Amino acid sequence: MKKFELVREVAKQSGYSQEVVNSVIDTMCAVVAETVVTNGEEVNLPALGKFKQKVNAARKGINPLNKKPISIPETHTLAFKPTSSLKVTVE
Repeated sequence: MKKFELVREVAKQSGYSQEVVNSVIDTMCAVVAETVVTNGEEVNLPALGKFKQKVNAARKGINPLNKKPISIPETHTLAFKPTSSLKVTVE
C-alpha cells in the first residue's frame, strides 16, 4: 500500500478529509523520527508496536577483497518491534 492509498483509506474510514489525514500522517512521522533519533526515546503505539533507536557497537571486521582487518564504526538505526497482538494477527 502506498501513502496515497493509506491516506485515502484512513480518510474514508474516519470521515476526515484526505488533506487532514495527510497532514496528520506527515506530522506523526516527523514527531516519531525526532523523538526517537534526536531525543533517544521510545515511541509506543499500543496497536502497532514500539519504535526505538538501535545502536550497533563498533567492531572489527575483515575486508573481503584483501582479507585485511578493518575497524567498523558504531552505527545508529531505527528499530520497530511489533506488539504480540499484531504478530498474532499476521500469523
